[in-house]
Parts: sequence; C-alpha cells; structure tokens
Amino acid sequence: MTHRPRLTTLGMAAAVVGMLIATTQPQAAQTQAPQPPAEVRAVVEGTWTLIEWHVDGRVLRPPEMDGRWMVHDGLVMATRHRDGADGYESTAGYGTYRWGPTTWTYGYERSEDRRGPSSDDVTLRVSDIPMRTFEITREGDHLILEDAAQTLRWDYDMPARTFTLMGRNQQIIRKYRRVD
Repeated sequence: MTHRPRLTTLGMAAAVVGMLIATTQPQAAQTQAPQPPAEVRAVVEGTWTLIEWHVDGRVLRPPEMDGRWMVHDGLVMATRHRDGADGYESTAGYGTYRWGPTTWTYGYERSEDRRGPSSDDVTLRVSDIPMRTFEITREGDHLILEDAAQTLRWDYDMPARTFTLMGRNQQIIRKYRRVD
C-alpha cells in the first residue's frame, strides 16, 4: 500500500496563492502606472476631519455637523452628518482611487445618503459614483486637483494642512483639516 500525502484545503489554498503570486508578480511590476512624486501623495493621502460645511447659504461648523474623509491604500471613504433646524443629512460612501503621473482618479462603489426634515423622516438614496479624474497642479503652497469640466476643485493648503472642496465658480462646498 502506497501512502500519498493528502493535500488539505489549507494546503491547496496556499499552493494556489503561491502560484498566483509567482505568475502575476512580474506582470504587476511591468503594468504599474507611473505615479506622482511621493510628496504629492503624502498631501492627499490621509484622514481629514470636516471643519466647515457650506449648505443652503449657511456655513455649518461643529457641533452642528461632523464628518471624515479618508484616503488610504487605494481606498476612499467619506462620512458626513448634520442634524439641524433646517434638516437632517447623513452620508456614508466608500470606493477606490488610483494615481497617474499627473492625475488622481477616484469613485464610490457605494454611497448612502439619508436626507429629510428630521432624523425620523428621511429618504434613503443609494448610488455608485463613477470614477472621475483630476489633474494635479501646484499654485505656490497649494496643491490643486481639478476635473476637466471644472465642476470640482480640491485646494490643499499644504502649510495649513487643510483642504477646501469647491464646486463651479469656486463656490465652497466643504473644508477639511488633516488629523493624521
């Protein structure tokens, strides 16, 4: 009777992973897109806390609102929440991002928005937000990310460790401060 070693499920999984790594590693190195300088990535990648939310002609600040914007390891996540006399809004979204030599591209795989007159009376909207590409430029101590249609502009004030998200005509939407 001949004894052959049995390949366990764990062993098979390890073998498959090993084969995948061995076959894809050289390709991954060859197909990895050029990226901007490390200092550009260091400005954008991080965790940010919401310090101003411009809505309906008002500027909301904590404790009227709260939120985070996180950009880490190819993943983005945004949370925003406000519950005031003029209504309730809560958003949670997550997605991915990637770098090009002079661009940053991101989108949401899922975003949930709850809005209404109060937290007891809301409408839920679930959506995905397609990938959008932003050109990266510098203006003095500011790093600017702007889409081709000029509908969104991210203005990172590098010394202050803040950024302002603006819409059309440079209208302020939100301001964030770096927390990590």
